[in-house]
Amino acid sequence: MSFFEDLKKNASGAADKAVKKTTEITGLAKLKMAIRSKESKLSSVYEEIGRLFYTAERDGEDCTGEIAAFIMKADKLKAEIEEAKKETAKLKNVKTCDGCGAEIDRNLPFCPWCGKKQEMPVDEEPAEDEDDIVDEFADEAEETADDIAEKIEEAVDNLTEEIKDSCDCDKE
Repeated sequence: MSFFEDLKKNASGAADKAVKKTTEITGLAKLKMAIRSKESKLSSVYEEIGRLFYTAERDGEDCTGEIAAFIMKADKLKAEIEEAKKETAKLKNVKTCDGCGAEIDRNLPFCPWCGKKQEMPVDEEPAEDEDDIVDEFADEAEETADDIAEKIEEAVDNLTEEIKDSCDCDKE
């Protein structure tokens, strides 16, 4: 009977790993989608700045205030994009090299591409908003992972019964 218990235990461990990986993948996908969305908005803001500047030059209108408002909006979007990219890097356990911009493992003391010395990460407590983001992604992925774990356990139980029936283990 120990074989069947080990099989069930291993399947449960595999399900837990699937839950964790699903959470990571879901989090990365959402962050990437948010980055693309903000980059699209930033592009629109740049276009509007250009349109206002063109109008001001052509018609001699003073659009300085409107242009300044769009510049502030662009700066805010750029900061949000940078923050989302940092979150993505953290989930992937990488960082961006200050020297060449390459994505590298966050624990490397030197960049393997350009050789620049890297600042070593300090173990820090995650900020509240980081916890919120991770919790949000985990909650959504948990439902999917629970479904997967349930199906795996059901399959293991069915397989266990089939093996028992086929080898007539109970008769001996």
